[in-house]
Amino acid sequence: MNGANADARSVAVVGMACRLPGAGDIDEFWRLLCDRADATGESPPDRYDTGSLTSPQADTGSPNSAQSDAGSLGGRRAGYVDGLADFDADFFGMSSSEAAELDPQQRLLLMTAWDALEEAGLRPDRLAGSRTGVFVGATRADFVERAFRHGPQAMTAVQYLNFRSVIPAQVSYAFDFRGPSMLIDTACASSLYAVHSAVQSLRVRESSLALAAGVNLVLRPDEGIMMSHAGTLSGDGRSRFGDAKADGHAPSDGVGVVVLKRLADAVRDGDRVHAVIAGSAVGTDGRTTDQLLNPSLTGQLDVLRWAYEDADLDPALVDYVEAHGTGSPLLDPLELQALGEVLGAGRPADRPLLVGSAKSNIGHAEAAGGMAGLIKTVLCLRNGQVPASLHVEEPTPYVDWDRLPVRIPVALQNLPVSDRPAVAGVSSQGVSALNAHVVLRQADPAP
Repeated sequence: MNGANADARSVAVVGMACRLPGAGDIDEFWRLLCDRADATGESPPDRYDTGSLTSPQADTGSPNSAQSDAGSLGGRRAGYVDGLADFDADFFGMSSSEAAELDPQQRLLLMTAWDALEEAGLRPDRLAGSRTGVFVGATRADFVERAFRHGPQAMTAVQYLNFRSVIPAQVSYAFDFRGPSMLIDTACASSLYAVHSAVQSLRVRESSLALAAGVNLVLRPDEGIMMSHAGTLSGDGRSRFGDAKADGHAPSDGVGVVVLKRLADAVRDGDRVHAVIAGSAVGTDGRTTDQLLNPSLTGQLDVLRWAYEDADLDPALVDYVEAHGTGSPLLDPLELQALGEVLGAGRPADRPLLVGSAKSNIGHAEAAGGMAGLIKTVLCLRNGQVPASLHVEEPTPYVDWDRLPVRIPVALQNLPVSDRPAVAGVSSQGVSALNAHVVLRQADPAP
């Protein structure tokens, strides 16, 4: 690894904030992970009536029960964020009536962006007018689509503000940021693609500071019904990443924001650096499968190799990977095989690659899932520990565990002790056939 060149391209994570199931901030999220908590639960009544929508065949308390009838959900459980109405309109220069008409995804993102800047020790008023970029991964438009269902009389000019393309613009407007403001929708890879885009923007000096974010709120049952019929939802709402009984995932709310800065600038300014992004890559599967929606081993292998080339790091040095890891009996073995082939080559036999998934704790936050995984990984590097992945009783038989040097941690454990900073990766895949991987390393000790 060329240290001087790497530092010139490296990006520091200087601030973080989140609102996730069971966790209102990053400290609560870390405690949830270390406590082996499963934060999924039954849908609150203010969302939609799951009782009337849930198939009698589903939710029997065991996996593989998410077989749903037409128009019905395959399970009741999901991961939910509380306090959707908790928004200080005056603080963000809005009237209460304006705030009430605003998609709660935008409200939560505004609050979480403020929290992330505050956690970074940055005063938003001093950033006004700066080339700060905002890159947001989001796919759902449940709030405005629900308004559409009320008919033409519900269509007012205010609905323009609830188009997804406006989500990052709300943040840029609120803080008077003048850099790029971009909405990224690559399905479940959206927020990790947002991180990649922010890193690229910082490297070419298009942005002086960047906020990368993901936001997802499950306000309507439609997508859950669709996923039930596709067989991707878990019958009992448990994401069993890498387990023989894996049968899908629980959908989840989530919002997360990271504040990114060129590493050299962060060191110059005396910022606290949580972790360093050394490299990243994105890519699509192309025609490497027989159908667009089928996952591709080739596509995943390509992006993993490109990410470590971009980071100028030997993949065998990676200590931990936060997987996409939804609990899919098809996708999980493929992802583990790809990780084993690229990151397992040349790896010492006594140092297997640790691979986990926060989706076993909070469910799958879809467009925000990669951001939840990134924040977890930064916390792992900062604390020198890897929490357990939950619900692993018997490893899936579709992975050659004897050949591939990968292991799923089932208890809290320390990162391997080494004379170098620990290295970790984060992966996301979208139904859009988009693969993304971000490479991180521990920050150097503060002088």
